[in-house]
Amino acid sequence: MIERPSNAADLAERFENALYNSARAWRDAVDRRLECLGISPASWMTIAVASQARSPLSQSELADMLSVSRASMVHVIDRLARAGLVMREPSVSDRRVNLIVITDAGHRIYAELKNEAAALRRQLLSSIELEKLAHLTGLLEQLLRIAVKNSVSSRGYAD
Repeated sequence: MIERPSNAADLAERFENALYNSARAWRDAVDRRLECLGISPASWMTIAVASQARSPLSQSELADMLSVSRASMVHVIDRLARAGLVMREPSVSDRRVNLIVITDAGHRIYAELKNEAAALRRQLLSSIELEKLAHLTGLLEQLLRIAVKNSVSSRGYAD
């Protein structure tokens, strides 16, 4: 039985805590699941982002997309390059920039990452009715749009 909140502020705080803790627990579960592949969270996230990009990204772009420092990203790319999962290619338009290209081995590990993540996702969502999942997904997507719009407008970039 769900307790009724005493007021809307209590409900909003409960929601915020549930959202934050759910996202964190989900991420922890993914990290534990992917440990079997012998790859760190920073490495698998880098491979995933680089693999999903339409074209090779620079180290700076990867760092920005993953919200990590550029120095940290250099270390992650160094490890991935030593493992043969990525290569650095000089940019044609700017010789100062290295683009990160996923190797065949990197694509294979990414396929394994996707399979493991999909298996975990099926496991975690198996007890949730499809209609409830669709409704919750829609609400979270709406919340994301609101949060992004608020973030942009609070920086003075909006409309």
